[in-house]
Amino acid sequence: MKRERIETVDALRALALAGILQVNIQSFAWGAGDPLGFFAEPPRPADAAVHLLLGTFVSTKFLSIFAFLFGLGFALQWRSLRRRLPAADARAAYRRRLWFLLALGLAHGALLYYGDILAAYALIGFLLLHYAGRRPAVLLAAARGWWLGFALLTVASTAAIEALRHAFPPQDDPARVPGWALERLAVYTQGGYLEQIGPRLADYQSILGTMALLAVPQIMGLFLLGAIAGRLGWLARPQRHAGLWRAAAWIGAAALPFAAAGAWLNFVAMRDSPGDPTSVGYALQNVGALAACLYVALFVRLQQWPPVRRLVGWLAPAGRMPLSNYVVQSLAMGLLLSGWGFALGASASRVELALLALLIAGVQIAASRAWVGRFGQGPLEALWRRATYGAPR
Repeated sequence: MKRERIETVDALRALALAGILQVNIQSFAWGAGDPLGFFAEPPRPADAAVHLLLGTFVSTKFLSIFAFLFGLGFALQWRSLRRRLPAADARAAYRRRLWFLLALGLAHGALLYYGDILAAYALIGFLLLHYAGRRPAVLLAAARGWWLGFALLTVASTAAIEALRHAFPPQDDPARVPGWALERLAVYTQGGYLEQIGPRLADYQSILGTMALLAVPQIMGLFLLGAIAGRLGWLARPQRHAGLWRAAAWIGAAALPFAAAGAWLNFVAMRDSPGDPTSVGYALQNVGALAACLYVALFVRLQQWPPVRRLVGWLAPAGRMPLSNYVVQSLAMGLLLSGWGFALGASASRVELALLALLIAGVQIAASRAWVGRFGQGPLEALWRRATYGAPR
C-alpha cells in the first residue's frame, strides 16, 4: 500500500507538469504578457478552440495542483527529517533544500525560461517553514487566512486595474498586439541565445514582481492545504476521507463555469483588443483554478479502478523527478521554438504547439521510466539531495 500511495502522488505530479507545459509552450515566445500568449494573426477556429480549452480546463489548474503537492511534500519531508534530527537541525536541512531550489530557479529563469516558478516556490517556502510542526488545526486556520487575503487581493487588484485602465486608455491602437510583445516574439524566435538573455531577464523580473505583489497568498494557501493533506493522510488513506473528496469534487465542478467565463473573456480580449485586455477574465480564472479540486478528487477516488491504476504506474516515474523534467521542458521549448534552435515559435499554430507539448510530455514519461528504473531518481533530484545532506526526496 505504501508504494501505491507514493505512486499516486507522483502520478499527480507528472500530470501537473504536463498541464503546466501545455500553458507554458503557448506563451514561450511572447514574453511576460498573457499566460497563453497573443495572436500574431486572426485565429483559425482550431486555434481558437485550443485557446478556449486550455483557458477553461488547464490554465491555473495544474499549477495549483503542483503547488498543493509542494505543500504535501513539505509535510512528508518534515516528518522524515524530524525522525532523524532535532527541530533546529531539521529546519536547517529544509532551508538548505530551499536555498538549492532558489538557486536552481533563478538560473532556470535567467538562462532558459522567464516563466520559472521554482524561485517563487523557494522564497514562499521559507514562509511555509514557519508552520513546520504545527497542529493541523493551526494549519487550517492559517490557510483560511491566506485564502481570505487572496480573495480580497484579487477583488482589490482587479478593481484598481480596471479603474486605471479606464482612466488611462492605451496610447496605441488597442486592437493591435502591443509593440513590446511583437519585439519579444522577434527576439525569442529569431535571435541568438545571447541576444535573448537581456529580454529574458527583464521578463523574469516582471513575473517575479507580479508574483510578489499578487500570488503569495494564493500559493501559501495551496502550500498549507497540501501540508494539511500530508499531515492527515488525505491522499494516503482516501477511503477515510470520502466526504472530503466528494466535497472537493463538487467545489471543483462549481468552479468550472467561472473558468469557462474567464477563458472566454481572455480569448475575446486577445482576439479583439490585445492592447487593452480586461483584468476581469484573469480574476475569473483565479476562481476557476478551484477546478483543480475536481481533478485531484477524481484521480484519488478512481485510483483503484484498473485503467487508472495502470495510468498511475505509467506516470509515476515522471513525477519522481519533477525538477529534472521541469527544467528539461524549458530546454526542449527553447530548442524547438527559439531562434537558437529550430525557430518553430514564429510559425507554429496553437494546435501545433499543443501537440508539441504532448510529444515532449510523452517522451519525458518514457525517458523517466528508464532513468528511474536505472538510477532511482532524477539528476537534479540527486544533486538536491546531496546539497541538503541527505534530505529525503
